[in-house]
Amino acid sequence: MSTTTSVIDRLRARVGVDGPAVTATVEAGHLKRFVDAIGDPNPRWRQEVPPTFLVALAPVSLHLAEAEEYGKGWLNGGNRFEYFVPVMVGDQITARGRVADVYEKEGSSGNLLFIIFETDYTNQKGDLVARLRGTAIRR
Repeated sequence: MSTTTSVIDRLRARVGVDGPAVTATVEAGHLKRFVDAIGDPNPRWRQEVPPTFLVALAPVSLHLAEAEEYGKGWLNGGNRFEYFVPVMVGDQITARGRVADVYEKEGSSGNLLFIIFETDYTNQKGDLVARLRGTAIRR
């Protein structure tokens, strides 16, 4: 078995396994600083959080040491958000991430490793409020 195959197999064994939960409360001051930083004057953001705020509120980090054995650098393959329930000031949000998929593709400069991450965000009632699906590429 090649090193590349071994790395991919070890990463695939992590598909669907939840990482540690991160919990944070949506505070008005944090929300205001975020809205000021993105330059969005929409008045609804005084109480309801704008798209992408959840990543700043409760960042999830899944360190995949196995992926470091593949290639030499990282590329961001993009993120997609789905929103289900509005998140408001005072909500307590819990984020839990996992590896959703791992695959390899041949590129013009060599093979590329794709790691698809998912993060679910739930509120204090247990409602799924949002889901982030992101792609990290190792080359």
